[in-house]
Amino acid sequence: MKPEPEEIPDDDHELVIDRVAAIDVAKAAGKVCVRVPRPGRAGRRVSRVWDVTATAAVTELADNLVGDEIQR
Repeated sequence: MKPEPEEIPDDDHELVIDRVAAIDVAKAAGKVCVRVPRPGRAGRRVSRVWDVTATAAVTELADNLVGDEIQR
């Protein structure tokens, strides 16, 4: 069972890029963080963080990033 991503609200000084992702990869697992526009809050962003296993399908992660329209 895949846990739901944790959402982390932005502070005012953190707004730079609309849609961005960071991926930390290790041997057994990795951590993914995306920042996307916050629904219903113009000009605000939300970060979602979740863990992936080394055996997780790379195409599934790519689909998530494409679906979020990640820019970098």
